[in-house]
Amino acid sequence: MKVTIHQPDFLPWIGFFHRWAQSDLYIILDDVQFIDDGWQHRDKINTPNGVIWLTVPVIKKGMGPQLIKDVKINHTQNWQRKHLATIKQSYGKSLNFDHYFDKLKEIYDKNHKYLIDLNIDLLELAAKELGITVPKVFSSEYKTQTKGTQRLVDLVIAVGGTTYITGTGSKDYLQTELFEQENISVVFQRIEDIKSMYNVKNIDLSVLDYFFTKDEK
Repeated sequence: MKVTIHQPDFLPWIGFFHRWAQSDLYIILDDVQFIDDGWQHRDKINTPNGVIWLTVPVIKKGMGPQLIKDVKINHTQNWQRKHLATIKQSYGKSLNFDHYFDKLKEIYDKNHKYLIDLNIDLLELAAKELGITVPKVFSSEYKTQTKGTQRLVDLVIAVGGTTYITGTGSKDYLQTELFEQENISVVFQRIEDIKSMYNVKNIDLSVLDYFFTKDEK
């Protein structure tokens, strides 16, 4: 069984969904530390003025280090309205605009308390639109105590996996020998495979950019 493991990021790039689609199971890494300058609450889109970040504000003051699953959204500012206005300004003339924007707005209007619930809803929406039916589970369900690469190995073992699919960026830190010791194959995602599968234009942007521009000539 092929397994991929990743944090529940906010509207991530199309490459993440390619990896999900190639797997038999996606383990959502929800019980690791939230990183303020990471991708769990932000990603990039293209606008008439260039590439910008869409960021979901979260409550940090007085919270100390937080696990991803515990991070709450800061609703003291109307970030949803700002996001939606920026998206409309950027992609309003897209052939796909109404289809995707309406679905996106439905999720934004839920006013989620926790960031992870917002992100999961958005991940599920994108997966449905891409035809991905691969199931998902949460790492917190397995109570693994190890860290780093060993934690990934232990999670793959816990679900009966035989192959671990990972991104190219993990080549810099992944200890592949720990997988080999457990007879687990490691497959690194290839950028050319992502581009071939989705004919993507801006590979470094949020999946939103893919949805809104994929049918443009």
